[in-house]
Amino acid sequence: MVKKRANELDGTAWSRYSISVWNDIRKSRDETRLKHPAMFPQMLVTRLLMCFTTESDKRVLDPFAGSGSALMAARELGKYGIGFELVDEYIQLTRARLEQSTRQQENGYEIHQADARNLITIIEPNSIDCCVTSPPYWDILSQKRTADGKQKRDYGNQPENLGRINDYERFLEALEQVFCNVFQVLKSSRYCIVNVMDIRKKSMFYPLHSDLAQRMQKIGFIFDDIIIWDRRHEYNNLRPLGYPSVFRLNKIHEFLLIFKKP
Repeated sequence: MVKKRANELDGTAWSRYSISVWNDIRKSRDETRLKHPAMFPQMLVTRLLMCFTTESDKRVLDPFAGSGSALMAARELGKYGIGFELVDEYIQLTRARLEQSTRQQENGYEIHQADARNLITIIEPNSIDCCVTSPPYWDILSQKRTADGKQKRDYGNQPENLGRINDYERFLEALEQVFCNVFQVLKSSRYCIVNVMDIRKKSMFYPLHSDLAQRMQKIGFIFDDIIIWDRRHEYNNLRPLGYPSVFRLNKIHEFLLIFKKP
C-alpha cells in the first residue's frame, strides 16, 4: 500500500529542509525595496508551503497578509492565496506585487480589508489547506530597536491593529481570537505555521513563542514542532546590550511554530 505523501519534495530537498535551524533565507532584491515595517520573505513562505503541503493542497490563508508574501508564494506554487489586511497601503502593495508576478493569473487570490478576528464570517469552515502567517510582534515596532538602534517602524494607527495593543495579555487574547477563527476554517490534519519572536522590554522578558503555543493548544491545535529562523545576517551593527551592568542577549532569531489541526 502506497503511503500518502506529506509533500512533493525529493529526498535531497527533504534532508536539507529538515534541519531545525534555517539560516539561508534571504529577501529578494525587490523585497528589500518595499516599504513595509516587517517584511516576511517570500522565500520563507515558499519553503514552508513546499514542506507542509502537497500539490493538491490549494487554498492558503494568511490572516496578517502585510506585504503579501504568503499570497505571492501561493501563486508561484500554483495555489490560491487568501489574505486579510487592515492597511490600505499594504493591500495595494500586495495587489501590485501579485499583478507583476510571472505566474499566470488563473490561480487567483483574495485580499480582504477586514479584521482577522472575524474571518470566519468570510471564509467557509474546513476549507483551508494551510495557514502561514506572521502576526505583529506585539507593539514592538512602535519602539526603537535595541539590538542595532534602528528607528521605530509601525503598521498603522487603525483601532483594530493588534500591534497597537499595549497590554501583553490583551494582545495574546486578540491573537487567540484570530487563531480560533483559523482553527475553524482549516481542514483536519492540515498545518498552521506562525512566525513569532520573543520580546524584551527593559527588565521584562516576554516569551511570546511559548505563550502563544499554550494558547494555540488551548484552541485545539497540536503543537507539532519548531523551526528556528536565523536572521543574524540582517544585523550588521549589533551592540553590547546591557554592558557593563547586566548581560543581555541580542535576539537575531525568530520562531516558526508548527501547529496541526487534529
